[in-house]
Amino acid sequence: MKALVALLLLASACTSHRPAAINAPADGAEYYQPTDPVAVSMPRLYPDPEGGLGHSQDPDIRVTDIRLTASYTVLYMTFGKDPNDRNNNYFGTSSISFNPKALLASADGKKTYALVKTEGIPVSPETREIKNDEKVPFVLYFERLDKGVESFDLFECKSDNLNSCFNVAGMTIQNPASPEAKQN
Repeated sequence: MKALVALLLLASACTSHRPAAINAPADGAEYYQPTDPVAVSMPRLYPDPEGGLGHSQDPDIRVTDIRLTASYTVLYMTFGKDPNDRNNNYFGTSSISFNPKALLASADGKKTYALVKTEGIPVSPETREIKNDEKVPFVLYFERLDKGVESFDLFECKSDNLNSCFNVAGMTIQNPASPEAKQN
């Protein structure tokens, strides 16, 4: 009996009582957390583990999700200043708007898709004043990508020293070519 108790004590001392390690951020703020009705029901994580949400030269611009519907290619985006950026006037204001001539372009540049409508951001020439501590979620609706176009870029305008454009390169989404197109 003493041997059995000693064996049980030894076995329990060797097992870990810590919860299993999981691959999750230590802070919930590392996740994209929708707080607006514009947000989607199943957003991707930040940083994007799948890739595909693209990259912008402007750190204030983020694509949070990409969806294909029967009629549209839908980009869910946010614009917000980084409070930790030392070159940032965090307590000032900014004007934002979106160029109605913006395009999605296939990675090979052979096909473009026009902007159809926006939600949460005005179309130029109208603008919206925002505080620099404000994060603005918005949605862009473009013509639907053709079947087989899985890699594309957003081009709004040419950025300069005065204006920053919502240009995002390297976005991808699963959009396989139709079986008929593969046979031809």
